[in-house]
Amino acid sequence: MEFTGLVSTKIQPPRARTARIARPALEAALRDALQRRRLVLLVAPAGFGKTSALAAQIDALPAGTALAWVSLDEDDDALRVFATLGAALEPFDLPWRSAPSALAGQIGEGEAGALRAAVAELAAALAGSDARHGVIVFDDLHRVASPDVHALLDALIERVPANWTVVIASRITPQLALARWRAADELAEFTQEALRFSLDEARALAAAEALPGLEERLPELMERTQGWPAGLRLCFA
Repeated sequence: MEFTGLVSTKIQPPRARTARIARPALEAALRDALQRRRLVLLVAPAGFGKTSALAAQIDALPAGTALAWVSLDEDDDALRVFATLGAALEPFDLPWRSAPSALAGQIGEGEAGALRAAVAELAAALAGSDARHGVIVFDDLHRVASPDVHALLDALIERVPANWTVVIASRITPQLALARWRAADELAEFTQEALRFSLDEARALAAAEALPGLEERLPELMERTQGWPAGLRLCFA
């Protein structure tokens, strides 16, 4: 299947940091959510480690897990996002009934019902895959202004098979039908409260940076940064 005009980096998962602070509670909760929930949502301002937290879990996914990663950009529309997702899923040889490029083309032509029809075909292909479990990540949704992209994601979340999980990372809460999945206990949410560093994690960061004399300043720095990981790293720099 050919997807022309796509940037390969849009479907390349980020590498986990080689030197990172262990965060067992967050990692366990995120790992469980990736295996059990329909939708996993990470919402926090820049510097809270949303992408890093996800990257750390990629290597920890059980053998046989299918992973499709889509990095979003300002100029993305529904056609481009669907085509990019098709490219990200290509290695798993899904049993598409219609060519993904043809479905994307129908979305681009604005045919009535084309978007939901394309998502229905996608859901059927996901359901027919050989993957025991699959994870589809949409990173940086806050960059996208197109309402059609949000409509595409809503339709996908609604139809995604039980053995697949949709993951969204954003700096702001997306305009999606989240209340339905909260009520059904199918949504796991990780906000800045969950992503902020604890005092013990800040202490581990200070030790990793090998900066003596910071121990007594940690309460002050935690108060100043409110556990903001990027802010703590700047303080330790």
